[in-house]
Amino acid sequence: MDANRKITRIVEHDGHNREIGSLITVERWKDTNHLQRRQQQRAISNAMIQVALMYGHKGFSRGATLYTLNDRSLRATPYYKYIDVLRGLTVVCLAGPPNPEIITAYWNEKTKRRVRK
Repeated sequence: MDANRKITRIVEHDGHNREIGSLITVERWKDTNHLQRRQQQRAISNAMIQVALMYGHKGFSRGATLYTLNDRSLRATPYYKYIDVLRGLTVVCLAGPPNPEIITAYWNEKTKRRVRK
């Protein structure tokens, strides 16, 4: 079983999952399916986005809220086994949980390359 399926199963049984609520995609008038297209291009699943919202480091930039997964934020979580898969995932939201309004998701290459053990 691949890591993405295992992460999805862990998210389903994670107690912090209830704090997130439902994922809401922000649809801009120019680009209505931006998030779905970027998820497919970058191999990012909804379960990975949920992990970033639950355990990611929260930051702010240009009026948006960013949640970034790094080694330190995943250290004491059930996702520590998949730290190499999740490291560097950044989710950009207009509003955070509950019911986050997600603009886009991407891999932060600088964080992805930085390995701390």
